[in-house]
Amino acid sequence: MAPRNMSGTCLLCRAPVTRRTVQRHAEGCLRSSGWPVGKKPSFLIRVQDRYNKSYWLVVLARHDARLSDLDCLIRDVWVECCGHLSAFTIGGETYTSGDDIGDDMAVPLDRLLLPGSSFDYEYDFGTTTELELKVIGAAPVAPPEGPLCLIVRNDPLPIACETCGNRADFRLLDYSKGASGSFFCRECITSADPDLESAEIIENSPRSGVCGYAEDPVAAIRWYPPGWSAEDIVPEDLQEMLGIASQSDLEDDLLPAEDQMSDAEVRSMMDAVDSDIGEEVARFIGEEQAAHGEIFASMAEETVLSFCTFLYGLYRRDIRKWDAPVVRRCLLEEMVQNPIFPDEWPKNAVPILCRFLAHMSAAGRLQNAAELIGALKGAEPVFRKAATSPEKYHDLSRRLLERARDEGVDVKDRNSMLDFILREVTAMAGMDPDAEEYLGELKEMVLGNAAVLDIEHLRAEMILLRCEEFCSRLEDDTILDWCAALVKDLTAHPAPPLSRGDGVLWSAAIVYAACRDAGLIRRARGGSPLAQEISTFFDVRLSSIRNKVSGLKQYLPDTPGEDD
Repeated sequence: MAPRNMSGTCLLCRAPVTRRTVQRHAEGCLRSSGWPVGKKPSFLIRVQDRYNKSYWLVVLARHDARLSDLDCLIRDVWVECCGHLSAFTIGGETYTSGDDIGDDMAVPLDRLLLPGSSFDYEYDFGTTTELELKVIGAAPVAPPEGPLCLIVRNDPLPIACETCGNRADFRLLDYSKGASGSFFCRECITSADPDLESAEIIENSPRSGVCGYAEDPVAAIRWYPPGWSAEDIVPEDLQEMLGIASQSDLEDDLLPAEDQMSDAEVRSMMDAVDSDIGEEVARFIGEEQAAHGEIFASMAEETVLSFCTFLYGLYRRDIRKWDAPVVRRCLLEEMVQNPIFPDEWPKNAVPILCRFLAHMSAAGRLQNAAELIGALKGAEPVFRKAATSPEKYHDLSRRLLERARDEGVDVKDRNSMLDFILREVTAMAGMDPDAEEYLGELKEMVLGNAAVLDIEHLRAEMILLRCEEFCSRLEDDTILDWCAALVKDLTAHPAPPLSRGDGVLWSAAIVYAACRDAGLIRRARGGSPLAQEISTFFDVRLSSIRNKVSGLKQYLPDTPGEDD
């Protein structure tokens, strides 16, 4: 059992508090904060784990904040791992998340709660995390940004390093024994020279050690008061010790459009979108599928995810910083360049994005949706003309020839020209153009069948080659056959999903799905060892892989079994 720890920190003034003194301190600190006065008093809500009261939070909630907002905060700060369902129970009524159940949580708190109200929360109905919530007070002020703000959080539990006795930073998992493992501080884990693939940062969360949960400071930080950074939650040096990519670059304002991002950077940006607005994006896609069907929903998904990834990654703008000039520029300079969508896309892209912005406004995530929608509609004629320009598609061979000449390639040398084309098209497909092991095999394919020299086929072949590289370390030779079957089904789908998105993530998801369907991946404390190995090999977050696995089900003729 984790040690009891009633101490916490006020996130406004950074002073120490306890659960006994927190109400008085929070009310006084809020009065002197300078935050705006709300139309009605805001709620002070304490959240704590049902079985270990050492984990506790205090949230300032505007009177019109919704249950869905509180659900999102709890997920981002404490529990989110694989997009499980969740539910509040208030006065005998249950309010459940999930598009297939309805919009149960779209209800303001002041319709359900009063000072002193107690209620419950559950996340994941398989390996459930159970929380107790109580309205412990009220404050006249409102959060400065958004409907909710985290104002107090428990201090990390004082788990001792097994070597020196100082506070531990890492847990070293022991899958063979099924135990929680050993605990080390950052100094002692280095001297112990362990397998760091089996180590994880000790999370300040009641879901620590459950279902592969890993604390995500980038998701949590948006609920903190001004003045905090993601590194204040989980120091970057701890992440770097485990080879986790730094997220500090996400706070930069703008990356020049001409700069080329690596696969790792693109995946990082996709993860940032998923962490911040992934849940609402998923709800929107569900609405699109219900209204327009599966194939159209696939187009909507890729449109919205591409748009958001450009804004979060290329322009370094999270949803709170979107304005009319930047969304117009993104549409006309970035979205228009994407040649991999079906013919129906140019006329549907702007309407899809406008419906998405309206959805995010209704969800409380956008305050200026009408302005952004107006900017997109105003730019739509220019966008559609540019997106359907014949030169955009017909001049690929001419442009490749010009680039080859500019770079000194002997265009009369068949092998030199073939090598150049393969590298160029591979880069266009979003894969590593310097991956010699892939290029050699692809060259043989092209020499044997010139018809395969197209982006869609190349992407599918390269995705399978990445799968093959991982499967070579497995004893079960049939896993690669499972992967090949999945790639074949995905390629044959009317809206071929492999032609869009991150190829490395697709490879990881296909390998994961094949291993899971073969019974090689099962639930384990801290996550299945094989699942962790897949995540490490492809350098993709496990939560992103699991989300992609859930998404690929819709493209398969026979839906795989339930995800682990």
